[in-house]
Amino acid sequence: MPESSKEMPSKGKGKGKIAVDMDDVLCQTNGTIVEMHNEIWKTEPPLELADFKNYLYWQNRGWSSPTETVKMVARLFDEGLCHRAQPIPGVKEGLLRLKQMGYSLIIVTARGERERKWTEDWIATHLPDIFDEIHFTGAFAHVYTTAQEKEGHVAKKAVMSHHKRSKADVVHETEALFLIDDSAENALDASRSKTPCQVLLFGDWPWNRIIRDPDDRLPEDVILYVDAKDKGLLDRVESRRQELIERNWIPHGVERVSNWEQVIEWVEDWEKDGCPPLPRQRASL
Repeated sequence: MPESSKEMPSKGKGKGKIAVDMDDVLCQTNGTIVEMHNEIWKTEPPLELADFKNYLYWQNRGWSSPTETVKMVARLFDEGLCHRAQPIPGVKEGLLRLKQMGYSLIIVTARGERERKWTEDWIATHLPDIFDEIHFTGAFAHVYTTAQEKEGHVAKKAVMSHHKRSKADVVHETEALFLIDDSAENALDASRSKTPCQVLLFGDWPWNRIIRDPDDRLPEDVILYVDAKDKGLLDRVESRRQELIERNWIPHGVERVSNWEQVIEWVEDWEKDGCPPLPRQRASL
């Protein structure tokens, strides 16, 4: 019997689906990118994870325009990013516990067709026999029309977008109970969509310290790092960041969890409270 089968609890389906992001929720993507970025581009001073203050890389030190940044990330994938990234501590134990509790698990990732095989290979190596579906939204690249579903080798189906879909769209379409994601932008989008969903904002990462209130936006909130540097605005951008960190605004339907232990604690507390309707469920009542 394969080792993975020995430790697998019975697959959970009765309580519903939980949607889980890939990067920096399942695997340590940005930490690996820091290492590879320094190796390839010899950035000085060397990049640190603390430099990833924004979810969009082109707003951080060490990157360029959005177009050039996408090319840089593509090179990182070509040179083994998926292979090198290690699992987030506690992720396997947390996922197996959720399945043991009766939930089925699906991945919803911003990766696209280009990264599909690498992604499935990584899951087969580190988290086999856990996920029922993988949804690739293709958020950062033009997504060409593909077959809507493909038989994946690590999940019953791998779903590619015919067009870019938000993660909130996928959560709604799959009827998942909630989304676990490290992106403050995805959390805000999901909480404010036409069919809002509960989000557990995962990790104490520098890029999700702030959820930006859409009613309080300034130009320095979205400026590219290279533009801010050229215009002498880096101090103003950092001052604004600290102001928003202190404000600590968070929308309804979003709760922070630092690690996988806290994910399990949140779900257990939700069940102890009698599983009160979450935002997506309330919207359908």
